Amino acid sequence: MQKSLQFWCVPALALGLGCSGDIGMDEADPSNPADSPGFAGDTPVGAAGAPGVPGGDPGAMGPLPADVDPECLPDLPARLVLLSDLQHENSVTAALGDVARDPGSQINAATKPFSQKGFVVSTSLVHGRLGQAEFAAATVPDRLLEVTGCPGGEGDAADDACARGFLERFTAEAFRRPVDSAEIDDLMVVYALGKETDFVTGVRLAVEAVLSAPSFTYRSELGQPAGGGLVRLDDHELASQLSFMLTDAPPDAELTQAAQAGTLSDPAELERQVTRMLELPQVQESLTKTLMAAWQVANLFGTVKDPGLFPEYGPALQSSMVQETEAFVHDVLWVRDEGIAGLLSSRESYADEALMSIYDLPPTGSGDMLTPVTLPPERSGLLTQASILATLSRTDNTSVVARGLFVRGALLCLPKVPGPPEALQTDIQELLAADMTERERAEVRAGDATCGACHSQFDAFGLLLEGFDPLGRYRETLDGEPIDTSVELQGLGSFDGVYQDAASFAQALSTSTEFNACITRHLMAYATADDTLAAGGCMVENALATVASPAPDMRELVKAAAQSPALVLRREETP
Repeated sequence: MQKSLQFWCVPALALGLGCSGDIGMDEADPSNPADSPGFAGDTPVGAAGAPGVPGGDPGAMGPLPADVDPECLPDLPARLVLLSDLQHENSVTAALGDVARDPGSQINAATKPFSQKGFVVSTSLVHGRLGQAEFAAATVPDRLLEVTGCPGGEGDAADDACARGFLERFTAEAFRRPVDSAEIDDLMVVYALGKETDFVTGVRLAVEAVLSAPSFTYRSELGQPAGGGLVRLDDHELASQLSFMLTDAPPDAELTQAAQAGTLSDPAELERQVTRMLELPQVQESLTKTLMAAWQVANLFGTVKDPGLFPEYGPALQSSMVQETEAFVHDVLWVRDEGIAGLLSSRESYADEALMSIYDLPPTGSGDMLTPVTLPPERSGLLTQASILATLSRTDNTSVVARGLFVRGALLCLPKVPGPPEALQTDIQELLAADMTERERAEVRAGDATCGACHSQFDAFGLLLEGFDPLGRYRETLDGEPIDTSVELQGLGSFDGVYQDAASFAQALSTSTEFNACITRHLMAYATADDTLAAGGCMVENALATVASPAPDMRELVKAAAQSPALVLRREETP
């Protein structure tokens, strides 16, 4: 199958091949409750380019590998995984440097999507990536010697030999695996056609062909037979899996060397590589952004507020809110020694003058510079930060539903709740328009047999957060009446009990097994592009069982996720 990965499309001048296909990019709509974490929608589609493999009985296909739990087998098939836009752009940069990035199509890592749902090959995606390949290759002529090591113009034989040597090195790096002579032979055909114009054109077209190939824009999870109907990713596939999980970029030199040496499949070497990479600033920054994506913090930029009620709300305040949360998360995960519990328990954060006003802190004259602050006692971790609270509010009011679903889905990874029937849409809009408090609306839903069964699973979470207005400002009264934020949680996890406010709930949640499992699930789901992975499933539970500390830090959870069979085993493709 590797041979079929060779070329997606090469330049028309070279071989006259074309591309076809059709898709759309299914982006989540933050204003649609059905797109909120915790609501069940369409079955997620993984970013796999190969057809699915039916389950069947792996025991009928030989003994299982010794390190596989027979009660917990991987669901994903051997497949090709399409790189995300960010991963593809980073791969172009790794191959040819920053100058090869097309300024017109740069991706903002801070707003990367977490889910790969709906991300499939289409005509527009193919054209876009072919355009990126063309742009990147066009930067080669002006730095030919720097990129290729070939001066050109030395004579046909010398030029051809140098071009082939460059393409062998460049293609192996770009494809993230060894390449065979037949693949280089094909590239030399492209080079020769371009060389009819001149040497530089030949090299440029060959580079464009490499960056247009499926082996560049996909990573493979085809593996080697491992027994029991399973395949295990080979060392190069594992290196790519690990690197894109941790950096959204191709493997670095040391990880590539381990793959080439065939040692990465050794659990001790894998752990050593993960431990090494976790100390790299780019890994820490990338993993911080992965969690930010899982929590959909960047959705704040798509929200609006009534300017008559919240005149201070705008792009500058939105930016401050998001920057605070990113700085806070990075500090908790990588600088402080307080474990992931600090994400929900710490009051040490960052604020500029605008945020200090939101948090009712005395001004310090810091202007628009984020400075360390201790938030008031009613705050506790990211759950009570302005970025989260403002994102999960409506234009003119808070939203118990959106906030409750966030806690259930993004922080606890509990099973999704079905969305409301279409027949209830009119009733829902009338309830939202009614002159009621959010608690009164919740009581109406609880008293309705159809609504109550679902809303009982998340409304209480949202009611705990009613002490914060649509901008995240703390409040004790609404229209002169005291706000009751107390709730009793039942049947929702190890944190069941009576809570008076969001801070006490966040403190309890921070040390719960459900929160630990949810963070682990996010890491594994992002690495595998598997939206269906469940925090309560055996894959996550088995990974978490390898963590010795009852209060783990991010490094421990990443190591557990990286060494899970969920990342390295796939179901064997069957006829």
